Amino acid sequence: MHRRLCVVLLLFCIIACQAGIKRPTNSQIKLLKAGFFTSYIFPESTSTKPVAATTGGVVSLSPATSQLSSSGISGGGTESTVTERGIYYNVVAADGTVVQQQAIPGSAYSGFDEALDHIMQRYNVPAMAVSITRNGEPVFVRSYGHADKEKEELVSDQSLFRIASLSKPITSAGILKLVHDGKLTLADKVFGPEGILADDFPEPATDPNIAQITVYHLLTHTAGWSSDGADPMLVKDSVTAREIITDQLLNGVLEHQPGSTMAYSNLGYSILGRIIEKVTGKTYEGFIQEEILHPAKVFGMRIAGDSVEEQASKEVKYYQQQYDPYSYNMARMDAHGGWLASTGDLMRFMALIDRNPAIPDLIEDNLLQATYFGGDTWTHYGSLPGTTAVLSRVNDEYSFVVLANTRYNRSPNRIADEVSDALRQNILSMENWPSGAEQLAAND
Repeated sequence: MHRRLCVVLLLFCIIACQAGIKRPTNSQIKLLKAGFFTSYIFPESTSTKPVAATTGGVVSLSPATSQLSSSGISGGGTESTVTERGIYYNVVAADGTVVQQQAIPGSAYSGFDEALDHIMQRYNVPAMAVSITRNGEPVFVRSYGHADKEKEELVSDQSLFRIASLSKPITSAGILKLVHDGKLTLADKVFGPEGILADDFPEPATDPNIAQITVYHLLTHTAGWSSDGADPMLVKDSVTAREIITDQLLNGVLEHQPGSTMAYSNLGYSILGRIIEKVTGKTYEGFIQEEILHPAKVFGMRIAGDSVEEQASKEVKYYQQQYDPYSYNMARMDAHGGWLASTGDLMRFMALIDRNPAIPDLIEDNLLQATYFGGDTWTHYGSLPGTTAVLSRVNDEYSFVVLANTRYNRSPNRIADEVSDALRQNILSMENWPSGAEQLAAND
C-alpha cells in the first residue's frame, strides 16, 4: 500500500498543478457558526499543521520554515558571491528597454540578491522576478536572468509568466465579489434541481451526493472528489471543460461526503469558473478582468496560450527538462491554472485582498475571513512544467510574489520552498528599508 501511494504521489508531481489547504482558523469557525455559512461541516480529522500537496502547489496558514533553509541559501554564507562573480539584475530604462545593473555589495538589498542568485544557480533557473510590498507599497522589485535564453532577452518586472495554481486566488476573489454584491451565496447548491448550474448541466446520475455540493465546498476543496488518480482537467486536451464536468455528473462518484474532507480539486475551480459565467452572463476571463483586475489597476493579465506561437507580448519562454511546458490546454485551465501575470500585476491584486487598511480591499473582511485569505500568514504556490509561482502574505505589513520560468523536476515545490524561506527570513530581518532617492539608487 505504501509503495502504491508513493507511485501515485510521484505521478502527480510530474503532471499536475495543485494545492493543499489548511483547516479553517477558530475565527473562521466562529463566523460560520454565527450564521455566516451554516451548512458547512468541518472535517474532524484534518491536521492543524499546514498541508503541502505533492503536486505543485501549497496553500498554508502560518507555514513553518522549511528545513531546506538551513543549507545556506537564505542569504548567509554567500557574501563572496557578489565580489567574486558579480550579481546582475534587470531594470526597465526610461525608453522602455530592459538593461542589466550590477548588484552593489553590502547594500541594503545584498541579502536578497545573494539568496536569490544562489537559488537560481543551484537549480539552473533562467529567469526570476520578485516583488515585495510593505503596507501596499513596493520596497523591493527585482528581476534576474533571461525571459528567453536563445534570444538573450532579459526578464523584467513587466514580463508575463504563467502562474498555474495562483489562478485559484483570483477565481476565489471573483466568487467572493459576487457574494459581496449579493449575486450568490456561499451556501448555494451548484448542481441538481436547486443548483446554480441546473440549466447548464444534467442532474447527477450516479451519485446523488453531487447535488449537495455548494459554492463553499468548491472554494475550500471539500466538494468530495478525490485527488487520487488522473486529474480530469489535465487529460484529453481536445475535450472542453463543460464536457469534462458533464462526464463527472453522469458517470462520476464522490470519494467523500461533501463538506467532510479536504481533497485538492482542479475540477472544483473549473466549476467555479462556470458559475461566474452563469451568474454574470460574461466570460470568466472578461468578468475577472473587469471586476477584479481593472479595479486593482491591472490591465495586462490574460489567459495563456498553449504554444510558443501563441505567446503574449512580453511573455517569457518556459524551460523544463523531460516534460514539455507547451503540452497543456491553457484555455481550459482558465479558472484553476490558466492566467498570465507579472509580479507587479499580482502585487496590485494582492493589495485588494490582503486585509491591510493602507489600501481598501475589494471584498469585505468577513468574506475574506471565510477562506484562507483570513489567515495572518498564508502562502499559495503555483506549478506546471516550466512554471514556479509564489504569492505570500507574510504578516499584516508584508506580502511578496515570485515568478520563475522553470521548476525542479524531482520536487516541483523545491524552488518555491527555498525562495519563500529566503525572502521571509530577509524581510523579517530588515531593520530599515531604503526610501526615496536612496531606494532609487539601490535599484539603479
